[in-house]
Amino acid sequence: MSAASLQAASRRPPGRRTSRRRASVAVLCAAAVAATTLAGSTAGATGGGSAGGFQPAAGFTDAEYSVPFYGRLWSDHIYDRVLSPQAAATHSANYFAQVAVTERDGSALDLSFAVEGQSDASEYQTCHPDEGCTDVTVRATPDGLLYLHTERDSPAGRVYYTHLGGFASRAVELSAADADSGLKVYREVAVEPSPEAAGCEDYGDDTPEAFTCLFLRQLLPAGQAASADEAALRAKLPKLVQDSSNYRLVFAEEFNGTPPPADANGCRDGLSTLDADVWNYFNACDNVDSRGEPCGNIGSGGYTMAATGTCKPGVAGPFVSANIDTAGLLHMKYGYLEAKYTFNMDQWHSVYHNYTMLLNLRGHKLYNLRDKYEVEIENWEDHLKHSGVEVDIFELPGHFDVAHQYANWAIREKPDILKPIQSQKWTDFCRYDGGSGVVRNRFAPNNRCKSTDSFTVTRGIEWTPRGYRTYIWVHGLTNGMTLMPKKKMYIRQIRNGLTKGVGWPDKDQFFEFLIPGDASSLLEMVAVAHAPLPLHLNTWSYMLPDRHPYIRRRMTFDYVRVWQPENHYADMEPVYQ
Repeated sequence: MSAASLQAASRRPPGRRTSRRRASVAVLCAAAVAATTLAGSTAGATGGGSAGGFQPAAGFTDAEYSVPFYGRLWSDHIYDRVLSPQAAATHSANYFAQVAVTERDGSALDLSFAVEGQSDASEYQTCHPDEGCTDVTVRATPDGLLYLHTERDSPAGRVYYTHLGGFASRAVELSAADADSGLKVYREVAVEPSPEAAGCEDYGDDTPEAFTCLFLRQLLPAGQAASADEAALRAKLPKLVQDSSNYRLVFAEEFNGTPPPADANGCRDGLSTLDADVWNYFNACDNVDSRGEPCGNIGSGGYTMAATGTCKPGVAGPFVSANIDTAGLLHMKYGYLEAKYTFNMDQWHSVYHNYTMLLNLRGHKLYNLRDKYEVEIENWEDHLKHSGVEVDIFELPGHFDVAHQYANWAIREKPDILKPIQSQKWTDFCRYDGGSGVVRNRFAPNNRCKSTDSFTVTRGIEWTPRGYRTYIWVHGLTNGMTLMPKKKMYIRQIRNGLTKGVGWPDKDQFFEFLIPGDASSLLEMVAVAHAPLPLHLNTWSYMLPDRHPYIRRRMTFDYVRVWQPENHYADMEPVYQ
């Protein structure tokens, strides 16, 4: 389905402008500058036509739109392929608007869009400690997708996604041209900052308090998932921090929409059934393997994602094969998140690939915004209040299903003070037996693990102000949702970069039992996030088109659901470590 998020899937988050629509966020008005008509004559167009009834061949439809509060800054780096196969208006975190025009009947234009000029861009810049500051400008793809760009051409300088607080209003002149006819129309439009978050008006401008309010805007809408039987689902919840009767279902994506008819290549774009007010997504049929199978799509079984070297071809190094996310649209803070998925064990060997479900803000890029608001990061409390933490519901490299909470961004903050730490726990579905040289099924040791094997898993993570609880159920092999015990968890501190780690000798300081002596009341107090985070479901790899051309492993999601207690854990004292 499109997300049935308690009214979330169909309702805009508070404070968003009505004009900020997916297909016409940036639609413009009629040509304001002289335009050449299809017949080759010249006419001044104001509004939809002249006083004499003249109708221009084309005119812009709207004159104002706003950037998202969280989105992408493209750069000149080789990895920042603006015109990638995934360039789509349905990914507002990448392209915050799509220009729309009104054409005169019978015009049959093939319009190409461009930004001709804009007012002073120096009012909004991104800064890097080693490379200085550069302006952020508005640009357009030929198809009319509008995006933000900064002049960077090094890995260190790339910004990717960030909060766009402080973006100043500016005038932008757009053009739309048809090469065959010579038609070209112009329009000056206003690009506005993201609407203020409700309740932030009293903090003034550019203060740490204003930053905190803007950064912590909660976009998960209130209400209940309309298509879900909440009472029946509540009865199946594991033992959570509070009594299950206190929880309400605040988001439910069942991935059960009906895809449209097949295109000329026989592909059905099931991702189009997602709700564009909740999810960022692409046309599934634009991202396929060598056999024409989409690398991410929704069909009768749910949402399926996979990795190959032919997805997003031509990119060196690690890259995403499939991705849907809620960045800039739906962010959650605290609650119980549960997902059910099935995957097979077949895979390309001797190349790393990763299937991941996580909550993540890519927080190490926030220094651009924090500097503006004079927010200083001196300790873990500052860091965890003002940065994102990667919360992995699972990662699936090789034969392992790993879950961890990972404060990996701290290494870019004050490496002499903040040593990134994580809690890590995993279930190994297939284990190599060194004595016999056989890879055995972890849950049936006498059986070999085969490439034809598949596993269905339900994962759950409860995220509270004091820490996390992790649950897992391997269907048919374990007995229902099981709390991951303390002895199965590994605490490590990252040193010398993100590739090396050492076990923590005394991990007791990172755990707490809410009820002394009750193992079921465990909390993992490691890298506890305190900022709302968007949801990501993606695959990425180092695969190459010539060596790994088609899909071998697939992961299919049946659902993703989020529950929150009525008091939002207000009775729990936050932990910052």
